[in-house]
Amino acid sequence: MTGEAKKSRILPLVSESGNRRILREWIEGKPRYQLVDENEAVRSTDFDICIFDVENLTDKREALRERKSRKSVMLPYILLVPEDQDQSVRDQLRSQHPQLWEIIDAILEIPLSKLQLDDRIETLLRLRRQSIAYQKQRSQLQALRSVDSGHGVVITNADGTIEYVNEVYQQQSGYSRDELVGETPRMLKSGEHGDAFYESLWSTITDGKIWQGEMINERKNGEQYVVVQTIAPIRGLNGDTERFVAINHEITELKEMEQAFRKQSEELELLNRILRHDVRNDLNIILGWAESLEETATGEEEEKLERILSAGQRAVELTRVARDIAEAISGEEEPELHPVSLDDVLTIEVENRAAAFDDAAIELHSPLDSEVSVRANQMLSSVFRNLINNAVQHNDAAEPEVTITAEERADSIVVRVADNGPGVPAESKERMFSEGERGLDSQGTGMGLYLVQSLVDTYGGAVWLDENDPRGSVFTVELPKVSESVDQ
Repeated sequence: MTGEAKKSRILPLVSESGNRRILREWIEGKPRYQLVDENEAVRSTDFDICIFDVENLTDKREALRERKSRKSVMLPYILLVPEDQDQSVRDQLRSQHPQLWEIIDAILEIPLSKLQLDDRIETLLRLRRQSIAYQKQRSQLQALRSVDSGHGVVITNADGTIEYVNEVYQQQSGYSRDELVGETPRMLKSGEHGDAFYESLWSTITDGKIWQGEMINERKNGEQYVVVQTIAPIRGLNGDTERFVAINHEITELKEMEQAFRKQSEELELLNRILRHDVRNDLNIILGWAESLEETATGEEEEKLERILSAGQRAVELTRVARDIAEAISGEEEPELHPVSLDDVLTIEVENRAAAFDDAAIELHSPLDSEVSVRANQMLSSVFRNLINNAVQHNDAAEPEVTITAEERADSIVVRVADNGPGVPAESKERMFSEGERGLDSQGTGMGLYLVQSLVDTYGGAVWLDENDPRGSVFTVELPKVSESVDQ
């Protein structure tokens, strides 16, 4: 049942009408109990406790015995006997009907004391709940014993002595079952964790709580390995911890990959700094000197100078894209995103691109409300910078035209970057956003669209390519809209 405790179902099998009526009324008056119709078959009906008198014990003896015997958890039976016959019934059952005596969990005298009845039922139901929980734990332990799909399983007693290990645990540790059973997991200590680490772990599980974390162990051959480990206490019927079960998932290769990735990120960050400062500064100096010669260059010199400036500008753009890719790769594992005004980003980037490509017509149509935002970060501008660059650099028109439109929808914002270029060949469309993909005659870096795809994915959006009418391409970016105020 959802939102409330499940009611305990009580089956009353009482022959005498007065006692039956009192018992039924008492059960029906308790919100935590549910009355089971006594006409239901004992063998098949669902109940948590059964209350019967001697007459029904005799009449339904086989059904009561059979039902109790096939239950793997405790199913309480209460026998009602007349006050003056209590001892004689006990003696008779013990001596003449031991099989019936074994199935009885409690005996109450008639007339019934409601206080005594309530106490006895609650005690037996509590034992039943504990029995169900214990059986569930046993089933889980049994299932864990057969786990061999990459997870190591070790079961210890309450003192931490190993009682069972599965095949995977032996493979992880390098020890055989015979070498492990009877020892403690301390034999795998690597020396990488201090005493406080193990004291905290032991304190957690002995308090009845589950411990989870990473642990560095040492194999039999002295090699270290890393596991993600979960240790849970297993309680007995009396509530005391009887065992501990630990499940290990080895992540040594993953940790090595993380370390290699961290090193790669550091190298990329170094490359980023070099590109941002040293190379780009030198390129800007070269471009500055080249531009100073434009007024005096003539004829063949002017043509050569134009090529120098064009190559230098492409090199500067390459450093910008490489910088953005380095930042995207070496940044946070989960980049911090916040509401960003898309209108501000588009307006600034269109102005910057128009200044960079003075021979192209780059215009922003359908501007957005400045309050409309998407969840992104400072690299959102790279998405539209690279799309506009792509639209100009791949354009064969006498005057490249790039039109940017923005449309606000119920849950998203759609931005289209359309050009009047030759379009994208059909064989190139599928790999358009692949790393390093570019046409043979492209003046671009081959990485811009790859960066666009990566960033849009990070922002939870989508980007795709359509044909323009009458010619050219349309790159469409759709980003989820957010209602939070824009960060200043």
